[in-house]
Amino acid sequence: MPLSPGKEISRTKYIAFKQFELAGRYMFTEKFGAKGHYAFNRFENPNDNTMGISMNRVGLEGVANVGRLLNVDYRLRERIGLLFHTGVGVSFARPSSVSGTDHIGNFLIGFTGEIKLNERISFFGDMTYIRNFKQHYGYNGELLNANYDAEAGSFVNVSIGIMYSFGQKKYHADWY
Repeated sequence: MPLSPGKEISRTKYIAFKQFELAGRYMFTEKFGAKGHYAFNRFENPNDNTMGISMNRVGLEGVANVGRLLNVDYRLRERIGLLFHTGVGVSFARPSSVSGTDHIGNFLIGFTGEIKLNERISFFGDMTYIRNFKQHYGYNGELLNANYDAEAGSFVNVSIGIMYSFGQKKYHADWY
């Protein structure tokens, strides 16, 4: 996690994290699909919530159904699923220390576990590693380098939620 040069700041003491994501996925086959997403991430100092950075991120990812690829037995796959996803995106970061926006390219890679509740609704847990390129501001909202040189940064996003399956088919591609 990039921080200002010369600063010795503990990640766990300094950074608090808030996030929201809205995504849509289309499975071209029972093994492969594509996902588009919008995500909001807010990093802030828990002792001073005026310091931090807000990131609005959009991206496109490829998705693979791991259970199908590994030929996991249907009896396990009919209620539990595992998806692998990777892709690229762009973040529009607004540090609290300035009024401008930092434009950051991203690489994403992650896994999503699913538990089928019924034919349309699933519970999911997701862990995604996000690598930022050419980031000018740290997660604390401060400029990383006085000469405005960019640095790479990264973070892991962990989330849980509910997934709803649209479509006219009786069974979603994850479960048949």
